[in-house]
Amino acid sequence: MTSALNCRNWLAVLVCGLAACQPSGAQNPPPAAARGEQEIASAYHPAYLRPADARSECLGRLVFELPSQPRFEWGLPKRARTNKEILGFSRILRGGQDMIHLANVAIVVAAEATPETILEMQDSVRTDKSIALQDFDENIRKSRNYAHGLADDLQTPDLKSDPQRSAEYKKTILEVEKEVEDYARRKRNLDKDWHPTDWGLPDSTGYIAGPTLYAFVLREGFAFQFMSTGGEGEARFEERLAAFKDLLSRFEYRPLYQVPKQLGLCIPHGFIRDDGKGHFSAEVSYRFTDSPGVIYTLGTAIEGERNFNPNEPLLEATARSTVAGLMSNGYGRKLKTLGPKSTHIGARSGVIGGIYTTAGVHGYSVYAGTRGWDHSQVLPFISLNLRSFDRATAPEDLNVDPPAFEQSLRRFELTQQSLRTRRTP
Repeated sequence: MTSALNCRNWLAVLVCGLAACQPSGAQNPPPAAARGEQEIASAYHPAYLRPADARSECLGRLVFELPSQPRFEWGLPKRARTNKEILGFSRILRGGQDMIHLANVAIVVAAEATPETILEMQDSVRTDKSIALQDFDENIRKSRNYAHGLADDLQTPDLKSDPQRSAEYKKTILEVEKEVEDYARRKRNLDKDWHPTDWGLPDSTGYIAGPTLYAFVLREGFAFQFMSTGGEGEARFEERLAAFKDLLSRFEYRPLYQVPKQLGLCIPHGFIRDDGKGHFSAEVSYRFTDSPGVIYTLGTAIEGERNFNPNEPLLEATARSTVAGLMSNGYGRKLKTLGPKSTHIGARSGVIGGIYTTAGVHGYSVYAGTRGWDHSQVLPFISLNLRSFDRATAPEDLNVDPPAFEQSLRRFELTQQSLRTRRTP
C-alpha cells in the first residue's frame, strides 16, 4: 500500500511539473468570449480536409476518418445470448467493457444476427424471471418449514410451561407468516409485471421486466438491444415508458460509413434522431481485419451529466507513458515512451502518452484525450486508446502478432487528427 501511495504522489508531482512546463497563455490573452468562440469553432475542425484514401464513420455526435483499406469492424459480439453480454472484443481486452448509454437507456449491438438471435435475447429476460420465481418459491418453502417447526416446538412441555418463551415463539411465527405473505405478493406482482410486449416495430420483440424495459430489434443482420432502467433520480415508470417508445420510433439502421446529416446520435450500424440535446456516453472498440490483436477504443461523453466526470487526460497520458514504462522495464523489456506531450484531437487541444517496444514482439499502448465543457453537446469529452495483444497474451483469440508500431500509430493518428463534432443543419 505504501509503495502505491508513493507512486501516486510521485505521479501527481510529475503531472504538476508537466503542466507547469506548458507554454503560458498569460501574455495578451484574448477576451473570454473570444476564447469560447474559438473553442466552439475548433470542435467542428473547419480547416480539415478528408484524405482521398480515407472513409468517414461516426459515434455519438462525432465524426472521424479511418483508412479505406483494410476492412474496419466495430467490436460487436457475434451473438448475444444473455442481456449481460457486453459490446466489444471482451475476451481479448480481459475485463475491458465497451458501453453505450443514451440517458438511462443502455444499448448493445450484436453482429451476424438472425430472427433467432433476438428471440434468444428476449428469452434471457424470461429466464431471469423464471429464476426469480423459483427463488420466491424457495424462500416461501423455507419460511413455511421454519414456521411449522416453531409451531411444533410450541407443543412441547417445556414451552407450554414457559409463557414468556411461548409468547416469543408465537410472535416469531406471526412475523414469518407475514414474510411468507410478502413473498407470495411479490411473486404475484413479478409474474404480472414481467411479460412480453409489442413496441410496434417490425422485426422486433419486447419485454417489460418490472421497472426495466427491453426492446430487441433486428436490422440487416444486426441485433440491437435497448434497455431502460429505473431507480433513484429517474422519471416515473409511465414517463419512462413513453420516452422509451419515442426513442425506438426515432431509431434507424445505418450502414457502415454512412454518416447522417441530420441531428442525432450515431451508434455502430445505427442512428437515433434527436433535437441535439440528448445525453450520450459511449466507449466502443474497433479494429482492422489485417491486425486483429490491435484494438482501438473511442470514448465520448457529455461532461457533468449522469455522474460522468472523467480523469484528467494529462494524468491518463502520463500514467500510460511513464508508470507503464517503469513497470515494464522492471521485467527487462526494451521500451520507448511517447510523451506525455501536448497534441490535438481534431483541432482541439489535448494530450497524448504511450509506450512501445523497440525489440522482440511488437507491443504498444497509447492514449490521447481532451476534456469537454460541462453539459456541452458540441464540446464533449473525447478519448482514443490504442492497445496491442499478441499470441502469448490471447492464445484463444489470436494467431498473429501485432504489426510494427508505426503502422498502427498511423491509423491511430488518422482518427485522432480527424475527430470533430458532426455538423448538422
